[in-house]
Amino acid sequence: MKYQLDNSQVDDTPCAALYRPKIECVLPAIIGCFIMNDEWSEQALFELKQKVKADILVGLQTDDHESLDIVEAVIKCQPDEINDVVELLDVTSASTIIGIDAVDVINLLERGNSFQFVQTSATGEPELDIMKEATNKLISLLAKAHNTKGIFVGMQSVQSLPLESLASVTEAVEGLLSNDAVSIYYSSNMSDELNNFRLKAIYVED
Repeated sequence: MKYQLDNSQVDDTPCAALYRPKIECVLPAIIGCFIMNDEWSEQALFELKQKVKADILVGLQTDDHESLDIVEAVIKCQPDEINDVVELLDVTSASTIIGIDAVDVINLLERGNSFQFVQTSATGEPELDIMKEATNKLISLLAKAHNTKGIFVGMQSVQSLPLESLASVTEAVEGLLSNDAVSIYYSSNMSDELNNFRLKAIYVED
């Protein structure tokens, strides 16, 4: 394994954080995220990585901005999805029975250089119906990912999901994938959005 994190770092440090140029207070994070069209220089990113003691730098690409050599992974997303990507990567905020940690996320980010972020949600009642609706929407968005080398799916609802609900999402995602060597990770956490079920995913494009 390329990255080994000691327990104290995992316990005390956020998994992922977003950094902007010229910020004065720089808090540590295991995964350092930045917006690529913020016009970071390679030297500035090197200094950022050293300062926050990040194990890996992730560029969030909202346009056709070219990547720098120091960037270890690029996640493509829309400008209004930036915080959603960071929240998905910050697995220390996960609060239910699915066990995933920073090492798992880094292992996924090692599987490629270019990633795509997608998300969907459904609202209403009962919970099982909106979960199925959101899952079907996600599967349609993941059509291009059927042969991906790695995928990470995050589930978010107002309460902890039962095992049956978790299984229905994982079965749908895994039924889509045709690559036997794919690395698959899941996380689950709770939100304060009533009658809402949200799914987020990043997958390897290259």
